[in-house]
Amino acid sequence: MEGTRPKACFPHHRPVTFRRPRSVTPEPTGGKRAPAPPSRNPALQTSPRLFEHTAALGLLTATLLGPVPFANACPPGPDLDPDPGSGGLWSAQRAHPDAQFEADHQAPYVGDPWRESDGGSPSIAFQSSGVTLRSWLPLDEFDPAATGGTDCWGYTSPSGREYAFIGVDTGTGVAEITNPGNTQVITHLPGAHSDWRDIKTYQDYAYIVSEGGGGIQVYDLSAIDSGVLTDMGAVLTGPGTTASHNVAINEESGRLYRAGGGSYPIQGLRIYDLANPAAPAYLGSWSGRYCHDVQVTTWTEAPYVGVEVAFCYANNTPGSGAPGIEIVDVSDPTNVTTIGSIDLSQAPIFSHPASYSHQGWLSPDRRYVYFNDEVDEGSQGFATTTRVVDVQDLANPTQVAIFQNVTDARDHNLYTRDDRIYQANYRSGFRLLDASDPLAMSEIAYFDTYPDDDLARYNGLWSVYPYFPSRTVIGCDIEKGLFVWTVDADVTPVPALAPSATHGLLGLLLLTAAVATGRARSRRAPVA
Repeated sequence: MEGTRPKACFPHHRPVTFRRPRSVTPEPTGGKRAPAPPSRNPALQTSPRLFEHTAALGLLTATLLGPVPFANACPPGPDLDPDPGSGGLWSAQRAHPDAQFEADHQAPYVGDPWRESDGGSPSIAFQSSGVTLRSWLPLDEFDPAATGGTDCWGYTSPSGREYAFIGVDTGTGVAEITNPGNTQVITHLPGAHSDWRDIKTYQDYAYIVSEGGGGIQVYDLSAIDSGVLTDMGAVLTGPGTTASHNVAINEESGRLYRAGGGSYPIQGLRIYDLANPAAPAYLGSWSGRYCHDVQVTTWTEAPYVGVEVAFCYANNTPGSGAPGIEIVDVSDPTNVTTIGSIDLSQAPIFSHPASYSHQGWLSPDRRYVYFNDEVDEGSQGFATTTRVVDVQDLANPTQVAIFQNVTDARDHNLYTRDDRIYQANYRSGFRLLDASDPLAMSEIAYFDTYPDDDLARYNGLWSVYPYFPSRTVIGCDIEKGLFVWTVDADVTPVPALAPSATHGLLGLLLLTAAVATGRARSRRAPVA
């Protein structure tokens, strides 16, 4: 098949050395965000006010008429213009409609880094509740040429020292956060240029993929405490191109999964064995549907005890069609089979149709999946929505509740730890939910990395990582880089956490409703 490589490529083992943080001279902007460049597509220079009124109209329509089923859950519109060269679909090697993502592009923040140990205050007055900022390192601390941040992940060395990995459009930045108030840059690992990059770690290795290609970059982290990361080369095996949208690892089985990327129909999963973690070996693939993201685990409940189960956040193509979750048995990578699926474009009465299956994560007891759709806030005008899907019966997953926050922002990535959900919601930043009752969640803390507004645009916080032993939380912001936080120990649910300034008409309506009810809205399936 075109694009297939006969074997993994390990041209050299190259050490990447430690570099101390450099001093940054502030630009004339005085630490403020540089003006956004004009859109390359004048037709997309839409007034933010139009988006706000459209959102309010969507809420009113849904309230009066109930959910409306869509033949195509993602009709073309301001947020869903197809790639001009894709024949009406999104580009096979893009994770978003190119035009809208370009239209929302803003220049990166220019200014000094801030660390708690240095004293003083950050140059931006961020809004927050229950979350304390410890360090903030703009993108150019990692690479002066970087213009956008992407995903993030973490690594804890055998000695207990903690490290943050953040994707940028020019590669991957690495910083030590062992002392969260004195975060220090370690290095920048160059990679294929891309607005989408994802990192995962396993044992003492890091694995990096991107929509720009380059296969799987592999780095040995065994000497990271000495400031050295060793480049083990790139893995180029497997069908399709060398592009991937995401990467996931099942630590229980020692397998790596590339999700999305490449040319249709090889956009599902490509599966690798990590028995030799320095040289992942290709095992097989699944191309039943486009898989934007995936979580894989080994099931322990009957009748699927011992089955390796992948929760694929799936669409028919990268741009449209039956958004939902495909639950597949990947135990035999050469014979992947579907266990069950749910099409969220046909929503129950208490919800609204999904527009795009983006990402999700299992609850700690693996009873529920918390699911986010990064498009419905823009295309349908709804508030930030988290869906709750019951997966106790893997063959028959069922949506049982939704949580709608008081913001308009798109939700992007979320992860669970204990009874909490850690969300990165673009322009509304880091949001922490109490999910001790998954059918009646509440927001208990937040840190807004984009204080200007909460509009449904592709700016702000891309992802968070909450799994450090210290419970330090990191986040990567598209324009502002790495944030390092701690969550206050005594956070409890608070009513109607404030949205950003210039929130818009929909935000005002939702905030009024939240104040009236004492909290943001959580709706569950009606009792039969």
